[in-house]
Amino acid sequence: MSETGQTTHHSSSGDPMLDRRYAWAEAALKEGDAQAAVEILDQTLAGAYHFTAAWHLYGLAKEALGHREDAATAWRQCLDLDPNDHFGARLDLARIGAMPAEEATSENFSGALFDGYAERFDSHLTQTLHYNAPALLKDALRRCCDNAARPFRFDTVYDLGCGTGLMGEAIRTESGFLAGCDLSPRMIARAQVKTREDGAPLYDKLAVAGLTAFLASRPDQSADLVIAADVFVYLGELAPSFAQSARVLPTGGLFAFTVQSHAGEGVVVGDDRRFAHAEGWLRERLGEAGLTPLLVEPASTRQDRGVPVPGLLVVAERR
Repeated sequence: MSETGQTTHHSSSGDPMLDRRYAWAEAALKEGDAQAAVEILDQTLAGAYHFTAAWHLYGLAKEALGHREDAATAWRQCLDLDPNDHFGARLDLARIGAMPAEEATSENFSGALFDGYAERFDSHLTQTLHYNAPALLKDALRRCCDNAARPFRFDTVYDLGCGTGLMGEAIRTESGFLAGCDLSPRMIARAQVKTREDGAPLYDKLAVAGLTAFLASRPDQSADLVIAADVFVYLGELAPSFAQSARVLPTGGLFAFTVQSHAGEGVVVGDDRRFAHAEGWLRERLGEAGLTPLLVEPASTRQDRGVPVPGLLVVAERR
């Protein structure tokens, strides 16, 4: 059962033979034979219409053949069978332009993705992807504090989508009370065992929660800094997160984050199934939330196949 207890999502058909057919179709698609994958999946789904994973793969195979309408139909069927979207069908629909990107956030898919990634997260990010968002954000915050002649120190910090604690490690020395949240229980478990130099826990509070829900549980004007390192690449519409961040900050409080960006307008989902937000769209949403940008500059926080991924580094102030 899903988290709500209302919907079952099917990674298996329940029939070993049909599951083997699914594996054959998956292999065929990986080898570049999308037509063979479709033919195998036609037979598979005829015997197991409820097989959500097969519908998702069917969409990918149809997309590979250039049949985007058929792909969209398959992914909509995924959502009918699993409204909680454990397979990320919303992201795929947005990626091909069949759903507005702002509506495509899938927290269940993101949580499951990172649960499976937790054990190798730190080494993969820092060594393979050359991930540097924590260092970039810390430097940006230091520059903003220097420019305003204010101490580079924050009594209370909320680290959104904290993962295994890489941002917490970067900002710990400048933080009093440090709280983090993440959708992935396994990521939180990794963060829980990290310590400061004196042996005390790295974080003072950790919660398994989506970032908007976590912020909504915090009192008004309860933080001096809200930070989100490479988290908004998993969210389409950021207005609720921006509004809640503004609410928990007092006048002069800082909100710092990174995003992937693109040269067009609005929000898109790229081939990597991550959201990219245009600078103008971000400025508009920040303004609506009562947040004034202090710093907006191009910055790449990671590489994809050896190529820097375009992004933006943002620090805003609560008005």
